[in-house]
Amino acid sequence: MSSVFSMRKTATVLGTVGAAMALVVGANASANANTYVNAGSDTLQNVTKALSTEYANNVDPNGNNWITVNAGVAAGGVNTGKPACNTQYGSTANPWPNGSGAGINALLAERAGTSANCLSFVRSSRGPKAGTPEATLTFVRVAGDAVTWATKKPGAPTNLTQAQLQNIYKCTITDWNQINSSLSGTIEKHIPQAGSGTRQEFIDKVLGFDPTAASNGACAATVNQNAQENRGDAPQILSNNAIIPYSQAAYGEQTTPASGVANHTGGFTTRSIGGLAPNAGGFVGNRSVYYVYDPLDTESDVDALGFINWAKDPAQRPIWATFGFVA
Repeated sequence: MSSVFSMRKTATVLGTVGAAMALVVGANASANANTYVNAGSDTLQNVTKALSTEYANNVDPNGNNWITVNAGVAAGGVNTGKPACNTQYGSTANPWPNGSGAGINALLAERAGTSANCLSFVRSSRGPKAGTPEATLTFVRVAGDAVTWATKKPGAPTNLTQAQLQNIYKCTITDWNQINSSLSGTIEKHIPQAGSGTRQEFIDKVLGFDPTAASNGACAATVNQNAQENRGDAPQILSNNAIIPYSQAAYGEQTTPASGVANHTGGFTTRSIGGLAPNAGGFVGNRSVYYVYDPLDTESDVDALGFINWAKDPAQRPIWATFGFVA
């Protein structure tokens, strides 16, 4: 997939929702257009591309250039056509934000003047942390999602209790035979990369503790935390015995041909917790996802806010649904 998404160029039709998607490198804004760049959450990356393409092609009254940067793109790997972005993210010391937390921190760095004024808004699959500087940013809820567990273990149950998942990440349960006596194999525990919103929500909503923290004792060293979120095919995930957190929306878009998104599940399938499927009422991992902007940033003008408000409008629900999100 291209490392940058520019909505002013070639487009293809997005199946059931009719949203145009363009995959190009660079920008080609007219002399009177502005360029608006977003980065951050992997979970919201592809739906934002589809939405901003639809907005640019059919709605935007000002002909602006909208660029969605993929999570985890290397520094210098994107030419946005916007000097502030190319300056800020043009060296190996400053990679593009990879995940919700990284995007949020980038906005705060821009406010502090320690980063160039590049981002118009960021994508976040978690809410603000109360009592921290990020709570002064504006989080606009745009859709619903759920974070759950996934595996490709042959014969593994389709449901675990929350207590079982907690005990797996505490190393109280270490082998599949402790869950089902007909199974065997040491459970390989994963959690997404640092800064991931899916990681944080799995910790906060499902586990209730950080399994990588020193307080988890020797078990902390057994938790793999190097794989990109929502990638069952990540090279760090080596075993059929693995358990990984997964966004239900990401799973949905990767397994829905109409989305046009590559399937990165690697054979993993999402499962239930406590007898409830992801997004069901009362499911422990249900969450909201957000577009986040800095109300003190003069670049976050009426055009960027206009896009955000349009994107969360009920009229755009078919696009969100194609990418696995709920209202």
